[in-house]
Amino acid sequence: MSRRVAWVLLGFIALSTPLALAVETGLRKIMFPPEFEEVRDFLRPTLTGPVWFLLPIVALCTLAAARWMGRRIEKRMAARPAEEQTEAFRTKEAFDAMMLFTSLPQVPAIFGTFMFMFGAALTPVVVVMAAATLGVLVVGLVGMRQSAVGPQSRDA
Repeated sequence: MSRRVAWVLLGFIALSTPLALAVETGLRKIMFPPEFEEVRDFLRPTLTGPVWFLLPIVALCTLAAARWMGRRIEKRMAARPAEEQTEAFRTKEAFDAMMLFTSLPQVPAIFGTFMFMFGAALTPVVVVMAAATLGVLVVGLVGMRQSAVGPQSRDA
């Protein structure tokens, strides 16, 4: 897989959570009754604080994803026969791990989207979304780096 394809896929993954927020907002405006805005206004003070708590969770999820991704790549490469210990197989394992682990920083942002749906303020939700998008990019960059180097060259 080329780096260009990996960057395009990483961009789609990174934008999926903010896109989910936009779709949720649009659907809520179309499908929910106008009285629901009163419920949202009532719940806003209660839900806004917990959304800010999601920010450090995004950071922890990003760090965990980057670390677990590296371990998974090394474990999967070590399990391969000697003739499959090639750069092509390492790139495949790194890509698979990247697709899996870039989802982890997005989980708290999805919770933020739900909290916004029920009334949380937009500012903390957008901050959490931005952090999650950055987290996806960090995990993706770590994955791309892992595909380019073997365990012996990282230690050097």
